Amino acid sequence: MQDRIQLLNVAVDIAATKTASDATIEYLKDESSKVVYLLNSETLFLLEEHPKWREIIEASELVLPGTVSVNKSINEVLGHKRDSFFMESYFDNVFDYAVEMGQEVFIVAEKEEHFVHIQEHIQEKRPFITISGVFLTEQEESADHVVNEINSVAPDILLVALEEKKQLFLLENHREQINAGLLLFSGNVLFNKAISEAEVPESIQKLKIENLYKWYRKDGRIKAFFNNLKMKFKIKKHKKEQES
Repeated sequence: MQDRIQLLNVAVDIAATKTASDATIEYLKDESSKVVYLLNSETLFLLEEHPKWREIIEASELVLPGTVSVNKSINEVLGHKRDSFFMESYFDNVFDYAVEMGQEVFIVAEKEEHFVHIQEHIQEKRPFITISGVFLTEQEESADHVVNEINSVAPDILLVALEEKKQLFLLENHREQINAGLLLFSGNVLFNKAISEAEVPESIQKLKIENLYKWYRKDGRIKAFFNNLKMKFKIKKHKKEQES
């Protein structure tokens, strides 16, 4: 897809939910491997510092907003509200197709807790989906080990849920070695979504601090808060410079 805008000098797709999910499903029908990258504000700033990474991301078949903040920022740059992109609906459409076609999902997660929550979150709606995966331990398995684990399964959908720098390193250095139909780089979005919807312990409910508890458990919450503020400031500054 080529309908993109420049968001902090990174070309990002402005596709609506159905357009993006339909395109992704078409990628799953193709025999060649495809890449979809969901970016957040941290990704944008990393790409500013590493032009090579930006080129690699922009070469992906789809570059989509991975957070509400980035999603809103796209509308800010456009100057109007575009046809909506709902990330949850996007994943629902892709995973439902995987169930229908008997396709396998392989998760690469940052740690065991992340893997378990993401797996359970996906399977809660679709218990018959086939999911396996690997997670990093305290020893942090090498990229070669991770690639070997992926290739031992050769999944239809590879869901990479790692820290941004690790994802970008994997994409830059091992893209051609990975045997998977669709490489879907999601960062911490699915883990945080699972935490948001998970049942809160009764002791926390009694204290009436459910929202604080969930916010505290989310991955990268502090960094994301400040990166989102920085992104909004830079976009507004750029817009004022263009208007003047």
